[in-house]
Amino acid sequence: MKFKAIAVAAAATVLCLGLAGPALAAPLSTAKPAPQVTGTRLQSALLPASAFGDGFTVADRFNTGNTLLPAVALLGPSDLPCSLFQPSVLVVGFGNTAGATDGVTNPHPALGDYPNVVLGANQGVLQFQTIQAAASFYSQAYTEYKQCSAYTESLPPDNLQLELTTQSLSSTTIDNNEAFQLIQYVDVASQASVSFYQSTAVVLSGANVYAIYDLDGTNDPISASLLGNLINRVQALYRH
Repeated sequence: MKFKAIAVAAAATVLCLGLAGPALAAPLSTAKPAPQVTGTRLQSALLPASAFGDGFTVADRFNTGNTLLPAVALLGPSDLPCSLFQPSVLVVGFGNTAGATDGVTNPHPALGDYPNVVLGANQGVLQFQTIQAAASFYSQAYTEYKQCSAYTESLPPDNLQLELTTQSLSSTTIDNNEAFQLIQYVDVASQASVSFYQSTAVVLSGANVYAIYDLDGTNDPISASLLGNLINRVQALYRH
């Protein structure tokens, strides 16, 4: 089964449709702006593919470019269907000034080792102009995941049908930052004997929101140290 990173293209298409529409009304903020870097620089700080597993390679990559975006929200998490909302994949349009994402894949998964096999992962960071804006998006993301307790999604190019059901959604802290961990059971409709888990972690740190998800055979949460390394790499950008 091909890793879900291929859904990036489909998600980007929906996002472009949202960007083409009228901007949502956004009140002016008097909050102090946080330090900012471009999407290109955020991309440079993402974890290498090897951080997710030996032999893993980058399958998809996207960032918002060399200029900052206007801090105007064109859509919110609730505007997207459950099958497309993923803050480690969609990194533009939420009022963030920059964003970057990488999809990594395991090109040779040893399915004979099931369930101890990871098919791939996605990582992303969204940078907002203020801490308050980042906190608002984080809260909306939690609400969206809470509401999306069960849904079906179709993966191109073969329209593989996946049925996702929430197993757990819990608040936590990672490196003293507010965070939540989501674990979803993934049933492959066309293959009754095959099932996986999709684990997602979202962290609010300053004016940034970080997210990682992976697709594997066990229901383990995303490693806190993996998220901590991602946060530290991005935060180092603001010290230069």
